[in-house]
Amino acid sequence: LASFFIRNFRSILELTLDFSYAEGKAPNRHSTSEIIPFFEATKGKRFVPCMAYFGANASGKSNLIKAFSALDDLILTGKPLASLYEPNLLNPKFPETTFDLCFYLDADRFDYRVSYSAASITEESLRKNEVAIFDFDHTKAEFSPALLSAAYSHEKLADIYHVECTDGEGRQIKPFLHRIGRAYPGLNPDIRKAFQYFQSDFRIFENDETFPLPTAVDFLASAMNRDSEAALLEITDVVRRLDIDIAAINITKVELKSDNPNHPGSLLLRDSNLGTSHATHISSIHKNAAGSDVVLNFLKHESTGTQRLASLVALILCALKSGGVFIVDELACSLHPLLMRELVLLFKKRRLNPKGAQLIFTTHNTDILDDSILRISEISLVRKTAANGTLVRSLADARNAGEDIRNVTNFRKQYLAGFYSAVPHPA
Repeated sequence: LASFFIRNFRSILELTLDFSYAEGKAPNRHSTSEIIPFFEATKGKRFVPCMAYFGANASGKSNLIKAFSALDDLILTGKPLASLYEPNLLNPKFPETTFDLCFYLDADRFDYRVSYSAASITEESLRKNEVAIFDFDHTKAEFSPALLSAAYSHEKLADIYHVECTDGEGRQIKPFLHRIGRAYPGLNPDIRKAFQYFQSDFRIFENDETFPLPTAVDFLASAMNRDSEAALLEITDVVRRLDIDIAAINITKVELKSDNPNHPGSLLLRDSNLGTSHATHISSIHKNAAGSDVVLNFLKHESTGTQRLASLVALILCALKSGGVFIVDELACSLHPLLMRELVLLFKKRRLNPKGAQLIFTTHNTDILDDSILRISEISLVRKTAANGTLVRSLADARNAGEDIRNVTNFRKQYLAGFYSAVPHPA
């Protein structure tokens, strides 16, 4: 992931999240060091493995994550535009929301851009190496020659666009990438790769989101040949290594019929594709003082932190196996600072992250800065003003502008002392 431009979304008026390595010269022995300083997508294009966003409450940190989620929903689910349109209510400068995501796949640069209101999409484009694959501007359609074939002429593609993406009255109401990616995956390899990037390589965990462990196991199993049993064993192993005293976790499902009695202590999950509902019971096994197994109800007896950690581990392992991007709000929520450190190290250690997965997260916990795990290119400050909404500035940019930031430990002391504006200042 290279960058994400956001305009007119919640507290954000206009900003760009930049994931570039911005420290100039590469560190000595960077290609063999245990801790990864950057990934090189193509020659001269270096990007960070982690990005941490620090800031006061109500500065807009969570809205950065929600912007990723809104774009992901727009492409993958085709939700009504009105449900995804959340403009800045304090400054009506822009009439639409615009997202522009830049990412690299196999050294090729892709740019996906979309602008929309509650009523219509006014602009949508996908570019590869700065050449348009498709481009729509107020329903005026342009297609790359690489997209055309005997079976899919310009007229045929335009017909698909107008029939499946517009309301018939001159308004585009569905993203073309959503329709082509889902209904015509064999049409073009570049469109397929771009759609699969959102479908498979993006994992977003919002702080106010309920993410049950069975769902998290299914995500991980998708990267492990659909082997849910192996996925659950791997999650349990990592949780145990993080000093959580759980010997095993078991998940059992019972399909619910209309005459089924209640299943207290179980999750009730519905499969919308199959139209079936299940009572899902999760149990954890501990050893008692005599060394014997004791079976506990995972939802009832395990702490909130343990439950959240298990789901986090599943999504993190999925990203590490696929080389994807894991985006999480309040990574440290309900977690001990040392556990948060270990989760970040999964992305920073070369032997644990061979496929170049990235971690993007918000946090209030500055303890991680004392460990010098994160570089100044991997730390950004978030603040908000009435005139400009949420603003983001990386430490690398601050240092390049002449501010005295020598390392992250030095910065932590200055940050907490109030030298920067991304902390609360109660009366």
